[in-house]
Amino acid sequence: MRTFFQDLRDNLVDQYLTCPAYMYLCDSQGFNPTIHLNSIADVEEAPFIATTMFKKSAQMFTNLLRVPLESVDKWTVSSSTSGDPSIVGRRACDLLQLEKFSEMDRNVFRPDTEQDIVFYPEPEVMKKYRSEVIYGIHTESFIGNVLDVYHFKENTVFVIKPEGDDLTIDMEGFIKALKEHDGLDHYLSIRGSTPLLYSAVKALKETMNPFHLGSHVLVHTGGGGWDGKKGTVSVGTDIKKQDFVECVSDFLGIPEENFIDSYSFTENCFLITGHYSKEYKDYLYHIPSWGKVMIRDMKTLKPLSNPGDKGFIQMLNAYGTSTYAGASVLVDDIGEILSMDECPDCKSNLMTIKIIGRVKGAEAKGCGATLNVNNKG
Repeated sequence: MRTFFQDLRDNLVDQYLTCPAYMYLCDSQGFNPTIHLNSIADVEEAPFIATTMFKKSAQMFTNLLRVPLESVDKWTVSSSTSGDPSIVGRRACDLLQLEKFSEMDRNVFRPDTEQDIVFYPEPEVMKKYRSEVIYGIHTESFIGNVLDVYHFKENTVFVIKPEGDDLTIDMEGFIKALKEHDGLDHYLSIRGSTPLLYSAVKALKETMNPFHLGSHVLVHTGGGGWDGKKGTVSVGTDIKKQDFVECVSDFLGIPEENFIDSYSFTENCFLITGHYSKEYKDYLYHIPSWGKVMIRDMKTLKPLSNPGDKGFIQMLNAYGTSTYAGASVLVDDIGEILSMDECPDCKSNLMTIKIIGRVKGAEAKGCGATLNVNNKG
């Protein structure tokens, strides 16, 4: 049976051989993965590509392809308040890998749910949201890619609706769904954007009594937005994870231990999902066996390994990046190591980190944080 390292090595070697820009980067640093990448420890020295290189303004996204331009099926783009999104070329085979990862995480996402209430638009709407054509190829949001591979039930309630060029929160639809499940302890999942869900719940608290959805409800957020912004919706400040969980838990009548959050970014190919910990008052994110994360010192970029160490997050992808140079990507988000091998809260035998947030001065470009959305009741 092949190991993760063997697959990662193959991916990095192929990226070196098929992407001239990555070969140039490696050669300039004196690192040839065909020669120098012989153990998992050597991965620390393998050159990475910063997510800023995928920015539209950098004009590098075509140079970061590993296949001919005409082979690309779609451009995956990030949302961006500055109008300068990351652009990543993908083929159907890479999106299929994203779907496989979603299936592998199925138990975490509660397959027993009877209905989803989703704070994103329907997948086809999300995929086409503000789409444009670049080099004859359509763009899609990364959130659209993720929603498209997730298997929603037919009775799913999508709370975010299109209205012209913008999106709106269907407050009446949200209230209707909550009333249908109030006090019945159904197997329900509330998923989607953190600031939109938070904004909706805070608005309802002003005029309605709390609900009692029960212990079988999962609250699954993702796409960032902990800076409190989502296009025209803003809660006015950063959202503290403890405040979000306690507010939503108290008003909707859902246990705090039923909250999870997924983290990724456009240039990456797998999610890391964290469960809320009452002890830590934060989400603790597990690194799955099909990916690897390194935390690098913000000044020296040296890899860190001790609990409490904080630094830039580097994602290493053995799979799902055959179209673009995404095998080793550094993002300007800050992570903190909790343990290299075991979650201190639930004892799962996986590396566990906290997501601290973006480095100061970095653009707030979280995929799910910058859609143009208005409340509509």
